[in-house]
Amino acid sequence: MRRVRERVGVRVVGLVFGCALSAVGVAAQRPIPGAAAEAKVSVTIALQIGSDAYKVTGQGTCHHAAQASIYDVPAEQWSVQQSDGSRSLALTMWRLKNPAGEMLSLSVTTGAKSHNVNTVKAGRSGPTSGTGTVTLAAAEQGGTFTIDATTADRTHITGTIMCAAFTAPRPVAGD
Repeated sequence: MRRVRERVGVRVVGLVFGCALSAVGVAAQRPIPGAAAEAKVSVTIALQIGSDAYKVTGQGTCHHAAQASIYDVPAEQWSVQQSDGSRSLALTMWRLKNPAGEMLSLSVTTGAKSHNVNTVKAGRSGPTSGTGTVTLAAAEQGGTFTIDATTADRTHITGTIMCAAFTAPRPVAGD
């Protein structure tokens, strides 16, 4: 009986300790009070999604990380995020260092419809969804992405996304 109590006691201590660690982890993910807000830059989006146009001139976030990785594969990374009400766009372009190559993750929501393309094939990445290419023409501090993609349900997405400038992404845990 005593051994049973000891085992139960160890499990309870382990459970309490595990919950404490979880609480610390959650607290570590919270924004730091007084930390600077995400830098917004001028973004111009001109996409054709099937028969619908997605056009925006406004503010968004544009990031560039010269030293990044995806699924433990070294890469350079660019990203764009923009939203206004029920419409939003998220693009991430990866340029692998070895083997060389460019991949994209694109998500566009236009009201009730979402369109997604993911060509990321590196390390332990899951299956791709849709097909597509993305190129970047750099200009001063920013650049223009040109997209030609098709979703898994065969919706064609073409056009450009222009960022006036790229900023460094916020650090994440472990960086």
